[in-house]
Amino acid sequence: MKRISILRHAKAAPYGDYSIDFQRPLAGRGPDDARLMAGFLAGQEQPPDWIISSPALRARQTAEIAAQILGLSQAILWDERVYEATAETLLQVVQAAPERCGHVLLVGHNPGCAELAAGLCAGGSDRIGLHLPTAGLVCLQSDVFYWHQMRRGAAYLRLLVSPKLIKGLLNNSKDPGATKRRKPDPKE
Repeated sequence: MKRISILRHAKAAPYGDYSIDFQRPLAGRGPDDARLMAGFLAGQEQPPDWIISSPALRARQTAEIAAQILGLSQAILWDERVYEATAETLLQVVQAAPERCGHVLLVGHNPGCAELAAGLCAGGSDRIGLHLPTAGLVCLQSDVFYWHQMRRGAAYLRLLVSPKLIKGLLNNSKDPGATKRRKPDPKE
């Protein structure tokens, strides 16, 4: 059994602020969101044991934050193919992961990351639309034994979360009364 978590890079500086897209850093809530998602991953029953990341600065910073929290600073592969990759290219990257790893974290960019997740779950069906916001995380599981066996339709969705969702859950758990409940309408 193999697991793959796909993490889109966290919030980055706007395109207009940098002449080269590859050099855009994390900005605003980006670093905090990256820490939040890495902490969430660290709390899973089988956290990642290997990271594959785009070397673009925003993805690199996201991956470095995740690696620090997950204790994987020596287990990162910077793969240039991940930057501006199609789902097919990302699948090839995943298929080349070290076999000793049971759970790979892929840090990259849209639309490739969202398309890879949808393709692994649905066999590449165009009917599946997956929105993956910045720092959005998709966790998949497959019954394949070797990474090179990973293919379209070979995985199932374990979870799909965003920083906004986790923050909302954390806020509600701190103040259970904060959730507004709608009063029943007697006309219904």
